[in-house]
Amino acid sequence: MQTVQPRYRYIRLGGVRKPRDNNHAFYFIQNGEKIRVCKAFFKNTLDINDRPIRTVIEKQNNVAGVLLATDKRGKHGQQKKVEEDIKKGIYDFIEAIPKIASHYCRANTSKLYIDGGKTIADIHKDYEDHCKMNDKPFGNYAMFYKISFFMPKKDLCEICHVYETANETEKQELKEDFEKHQEEKRLSRTEKENDKSKTDPDVLIAVYDLQAVVQLPKGNVSLFYYKCKLNVLNFTIHDIINKTTDCYVWDESNGNRGVNELGSCVLNYLKEACEAGKTEIVFYSDNCLYLYAVTTLNINKITHKYLIKGHTQNEGDAVHSLIERQVKRQERSGPLYTPESFGPPFKVHELTHENFYDVKGIYSTLGCVNLAAMKINDVKILEVRKESPNTVFFKKSYNDQEFQNIDIIKRKRVNRELQLKPAFTAKPGISEKKKSDLMELVSKKHIPSFYKPFFENL
Repeated sequence: MQTVQPRYRYIRLGGVRKPRDNNHAFYFIQNGEKIRVCKAFFKNTLDINDRPIRTVIEKQNNVAGVLLATDKRGKHGQQKKVEEDIKKGIYDFIEAIPKIASHYCRANTSKLYIDGGKTIADIHKDYEDHCKMNDKPFGNYAMFYKISFFMPKKDLCEICHVYETANETEKQELKEDFEKHQEEKRLSRTEKENDKSKTDPDVLIAVYDLQAVVQLPKGNVSLFYYKCKLNVLNFTIHDIINKTTDCYVWDESNGNRGVNELGSCVLNYLKEACEAGKTEIVFYSDNCLYLYAVTTLNINKITHKYLIKGHTQNEGDAVHSLIERQVKRQERSGPLYTPESFGPPFKVHELTHENFYDVKGIYSTLGCVNLAAMKINDVKILEVRKESPNTVFFKKSYNDQEFQNIDIIKRKRVNRELQLKPAFTAKPGISEKKKSDLMELVSKKHIPSFYKPFFENL
């Protein structure tokens, strides 16, 4: 909107007439060009009436053409403030809720999350009951609702997201990388479909992934929500051809979710595959460790095909979804107290700290020196072969026809009698706070006494 001064004025004969008021011209900007429109068109396009236009004119400096009056909303100085003890009580109550680490982007986030099993209304009701029980003042739901809760989102492909939200100029700069990324995604899926059509009985094709942490006990008992719970981990390996799934389950008192634990699960699976007569293995996932396997087991070749970042959907996701649905169904019948409550339908391997090997120690034992030279983030297909135990073969694109190779072990010959050492000399256990909370649930009979020995031995 722009002020337009009249070019002339009418003079009444025999009298005095006040100067004409300024007029206003209305514009829209299209492709950097100002296009003048009539007032009716301007109002209808913005779906406004005369009031916003009058307000702008009244607050406008006729000389400088800028708004002088500041926004006075919320500046009356009579706001009703929340008492500090109530505010502190709200934060203390929320801070006392046990936190869990995010399953997604766990390598580059420091955020902690609370279990999403309760709504804000449910938590406020528990907070109100807690304050009444302790004869403390409490805030209403509106005060409580202002506390921000972060719900972890599903993984997004960073490359696709950046391209989709870019403007036209930025898209031209990103186009080459985006199209290459899309081509790798298409080729990756085509590669998997080709592998699924193979019928060689000596070849095993599988995908593996770690399920999001399950916390126990789990149920509709309000007290469960505000006590530290036991983290249970489930590493699943799904045979794409035979449609069978192996679940390697352990709780946090026996191990974490690091290289030693996950590598031990893969190694145990490979040992069973070797006993079943499999001589070639193809894995789909986003990490791998196979040098020890081809060196010590009767497996000729292991190929690992990396899922494209941001597009890692696979058959393992369906397994995890089925488990989560079954857990929710079981909760309707009553709480779940221990990992045994899950039941079939998959082949379950219950692991303890004695089942985990010091997989990271293999790195120093083998004397790997050239891993950095391979730039593992650029690798799409990686292969290790029994005939060349010192060499890793790889492709940087699914479109590559031939493998590149690099010698990564400094020794001329790898010792075939490599001995894996235990990852733990004793059971890691859990924190005193967590054990105290769990035993309190047992002592108050929220967890049946039948399960007392399990929790006592954590």
